[in-house]
Amino acid sequence: MAPENVEIVASVTGVPGKYSDAIQAGKSVPEIAVSGKGKETVGHSETVPSPGQPSSAQPWKNLFAPSKNPDSSLEFFQPILVDGVLRAKPPPPEVAVKGAEEWENSIVAFLVGKRLPGNNVKSVLERKWSQVGHFTIHVVGNGVFLVKFANGQARDWVLENGPWDVWGFHLAVRKWSKDMVMALEDCKTIPIWVKLTRIPVQYWTKLGLSYIASVLGKPLHMDANTTKRHALSFARVCIDMEATSTFLDNIVLELEDGTTTNIGVEYPWRPASCTLCKVFDHSNKTCPKAARREWMPKPVVLAQRKSDDAEGWITVKRKGSNQD
Repeated sequence: MAPENVEIVASVTGVPGKYSDAIQAGKSVPEIAVSGKGKETVGHSETVPSPGQPSSAQPWKNLFAPSKNPDSSLEFFQPILVDGVLRAKPPPPEVAVKGAEEWENSIVAFLVGKRLPGNNVKSVLERKWSQVGHFTIHVVGNGVFLVKFANGQARDWVLENGPWDVWGFHLAVRKWSKDMVMALEDCKTIPIWVKLTRIPVQYWTKLGLSYIASVLGKPLHMDANTTKRHALSFARVCIDMEATSTFLDNIVLELEDGTTTNIGVEYPWRPASCTLCKVFDHSNKTCPKAARREWMPKPVVLAQRKSDDAEGWITVKRKGSNQD
């Protein structure tokens, strides 16, 4: 039975006889509709073609006709057969070069710690990055976005003015390159902003900061204030750090006279990382590979297997891991 708010239009064969002559003549006739409550409504229908008159419906094959939009059309290239297996014909080098040029002003953004819909992320970033002009956001995977800017200046402004967040969750950004990994669960390194303090003035240069920051990972860039040296109390540097990093709180620097000094290190944000899997997708505490200690009453322990210690503690693995 149809819902009450849906009207059911009577078929042509069911139309009362007073309209039959009009139908045969191919004229417009009122529509007789029956609502879910049984109430009749009368509207106006399209012209009904008379017998032998061509129908206005498109042939089925027209639905698959070639697109008139040149941007959506594709070409066929004959695959090749290698050891009995079909392979794609190798594109000439200029195909990859031209494709990479299209994304050269892009960054990859990793939303760490939360999965949010692309529209929500886009609305937040459009507000925070409004001064760089138009940009587009493309969802790559869970928590990973490719952001395309109109020019390199806009891209660099975003890179140099971090750190960024979306609803309080850290957004790690790095310049796109064609060989980079764009899946958070596979990332062995991630860009992290680090605050360096107590830096000797003579090392407050691009080269000097690079030597210091290299202790933590691969230095990527400085923020705008550090580049312009507006204040020399601290330097903010973005460093590509590994998941196995120990996150040092100081760096020992040997000076030109042979003495040493300690450079302070602060992390405005530290990602959850797993040293077992060497990724940033989860921490050691939640790692499915990690064993954990669980207390059970001694009689239960003895009934299951021999206890590892006298107090009833046993080592168990997380769900999904193979048992001993």
